[in-house]
Amino acid sequence: MPVARLNGTSIYYEMQGSGTTILFIHGHGWNHRMFKPQLDHFSKRYRTIACDLRGNGRSGELRQSPDNIIDTQCLDLILLLNSLGIRQAVFVGIDYGGLIVQRIAAQYPERAAAIVIADSFCRIESSTVYGKLQLAAAYMSWLDYYAPGELLLPSLRLAYQRWAPAYDELRRNVLDRRPRELYRQRLATRRIDYTDHLTAFRGPALGVAGDYTDYGIACMEELVACLPQAGLAVIADARGPSNLCRPEAFNQVVEQFLNRHAIRSLGEAESG
Repeated sequence: MPVARLNGTSIYYEMQGSGTTILFIHGHGWNHRMFKPQLDHFSKRYRTIACDLRGNGRSGELRQSPDNIIDTQCLDLILLLNSLGIRQAVFVGIDYGGLIVQRIAAQYPERAAAIVIADSFCRIESSTVYGKLQLAAAYMSWLDYYAPGELLLPSLRLAYQRWAPAYDELRRNVLDRRPRELYRQRLATRRIDYTDHLTAFRGPALGVAGDYTDYGIACMEELVACLPQAGLAVIADARGPSNLCRPEAFNQVVEQFLNRHAIRSLGEAESG
C-alpha cells in the first residue's frame, strides 16, 4: 500500500503509467477511488496519481483549524510530488479538489504545467442572500455529517438515479466517511474567495461543468473568467461529479485540452 509520510501525516496515493504527470484531487466526501475511470484511461499515455487528501480515505488525520486546512493540504501534495521526484504536473480537481487546484496555482504556479477544475467554484459571496444561506449551511451541515449514512442514501439514490456508477461510489463514501474531519473541511470553504489570485496564473486552464444545474455552470463561468488562459467545457447530461456521471465525455474534453496545449504524453515525450 503506497503511503508517503510527510508534513506530519501520511498520504495514501496510487500511481500508474509513465510520462507527464497528471495529479487527480478528489471532491468533498469522496476519495481517490472517484478517479478510477480517469486512471484507467490516462495511465495508458501519462503517469497518473490519485491520492486521499489528509482527513480523507486512507490518509492521516486532519487536525488543522479550518483557516489552515486548504493550505496544509496543498503543501501535502507539493511534498508528495517532491518525494516522487516530480517537478511539474497537470493538476485536476473536482469540487473541493478544485479549490485545492486553485490554491496551488496561486501559491506554487511553477509546479503546474496546466490545471483542470471541474464542478467547483472560486468564491462564496456572503454579501448576497444566497451567499448568506451558503454560509449558514456550512455551520449547520454537521447534522448531515453525523447522521447515520443509511439515512442519507434514499435521497442520494434519487438524485443520482440516472448515474448509477456515481451513486455506487458515493454510497461507499457515505458509509465510510470520517464525519469530524469532513465537517472541518466544509468549514474551510465558508469564506472562500479566490477571484483575485486566479488572475495571476498564466498557464493553460480548463473549467468543466455538468449541465444539470444552471447554478453549477454559472459558478464555473465565473471561475474561468478569472483565469487568463482558460476555456469552459460543459458536459451534457451530467451533474457533479461530471467525471463519474459521464466519464467518457470528461476524459475526452480533458484529453483534447492536453493535446491543444501540447501537454506531452509518454510517446511524445520519448520521441521529443
